[in-house]
Amino acid sequence: MKNEVAVEKSGVARGKRRARTHRKAAGRILSITPPEGVPFDLNIASFYARAGAQIIDIIITVVASLLVLMAVGLTGSVDFQTAQAIASLIFLFIGTPYYIIAELLANGRTPGKKLLGIRAVAVEGSGLSVHQIIVRNLLKEIEIFTPILLLLTASPDNLLVPLLALIWLIVVIIFPAFTTHSQRIGDLIAGTTVIAAPSAALLPDLASTAATQARERFVFTPAQMDLYGAYELQVLESLLRGERNEMNRPRFSDVTMRICKKIGYEEAIRPHEEEEFLQAFYIAQRGYLEQKKLFGDARADKHYGASGVDAG
Repeated sequence: MKNEVAVEKSGVARGKRRARTHRKAAGRILSITPPEGVPFDLNIASFYARAGAQIIDIIITVVASLLVLMAVGLTGSVDFQTAQAIASLIFLFIGTPYYIIAELLANGRTPGKKLLGIRAVAVEGSGLSVHQIIVRNLLKEIEIFTPILLLLTASPDNLLVPLLALIWLIVVIIFPAFTTHSQRIGDLIAGTTVIAAPSAALLPDLASTAATQARERFVFTPAQMDLYGAYELQVLESLLRGERNEMNRPRFSDVTMRICKKIGYEEAIRPHEEEEFLQAFYIAQRGYLEQKKLFGDARADKHYGASGVDAG
């Protein structure tokens, strides 16, 4: 791990949050240390994800511009160059409000960013302020839209302007490679960056996913739940979170049989009820152990009663 991670640069601090960027094999990582002191990492979006999102958003704004042009009835009444110039102006007027409104409504995500699984955030990891959204998107006009329009509307009689626009676009594209948080110029001025949207780190609570009918179907006494501890509960949770395949299915039957024998559960459990039985037992056992722990009776495993010592 030491070789994998090479600290690239650190030292961005705003308010009580601290942020730094370092590089892993999978790409750049934005490390955030909130006031609570528990750090977490965010993956900075790759160049390809940002470029893909930008292309999708440009397509949307171009299509919207053409629809507006058609709606005002100018497509057949003016020549091509005039229509092109009007479409370019409409594109400029639609583009910035599109990005600003989308990021305001979707918390830093345009439709393109949403499809590619990325979002814009402040460099300290918090959500974007209105000021940051406006600044980063107004500058996008200068960075991206205007040079693209100059290239598309270039005339063979004057190649200097499109050449300068092309050079400017190249600078804008490679600029993030030289900034701490892979920021384009607008991000750098606004204090923002783009990250890969984090996926859920916590697994769903088994207690909330278990069917209510299963909880009511199987009832356990305190004496039965007194026979197991936290270790056995964790083993059962691992089994319930595992895959449902031919290899694991016999384990459900085996564990069901062992629990029934251990706690003296007399009712026969049919094969199609085994998983529900185990879920009901898990919920009852977890609630029982949590209640005991509230009163200082933490039970590490099933040997608690034999040793009389709290191992937890």
